[in-house]
Amino acid sequence: MKIFHIPLIRWAIIFSILVFSQHVVLKQLGWGPDALQNLDVDTIFAALSVTKKQPTAMISDYEEQVIIPLEQYGSGWIISVELNGLYTARLLLDTGASITSLSEDLAFDMGLTADPRYTQISAETANGTTTAWLTHVETIRSGEAELQNVQVAILDFSNFSHKKIHGLLGMNFLNNFEWRLDQDQEALLLQLKT
Repeated sequence: MKIFHIPLIRWAIIFSILVFSQHVVLKQLGWGPDALQNLDVDTIFAALSVTKKQPTAMISDYEEQVIIPLEQYGSGWIISVELNGLYTARLLLDTGASITSLSEDLAFDMGLTADPRYTQISAETANGTTTAWLTHVETIRSGEAELQNVQVAILDFSNFSHKKIHGLLGMNFLNNFEWRLDQDQEALLLQLKT
């Protein structure tokens, strides 16, 4: 009689292999035994996720071009957006920003946490260089235009809190559309890229 035909022994061997491989993988990631106690479900899911969803731009089927009203703010413009279908925010339209940024207060209200797949980044702001952490929002919508799976940086916008400005709308949103700023109409014109 072969020893591997006994179900209990076969199960014990498989279990040992799984435990050993888990130990090797965690050691390669630099995680010690106590690191596992501090992980939450979102962190584990993000760390195990191997594919990153690409941003998807959409405009209502009934619209060829979307006209989004803007509010003038000094020499800049403020755009109203809806985040994840639940939160409204006033963002400065910033064509010099490569990534959309949200305030720490708004991120806290939305329950956003740092995405463990990314390290913190240095960001140049009007107040100098600061550190930002990266995460994703499911949707950013303004008017009938929407972008899904958007990476955002979380920054300290406390200087703008009295102005009710919650962040910056950067080029990682705008570049998914054909866009034009119409200063006479005080509007942002968006249409899907062809």
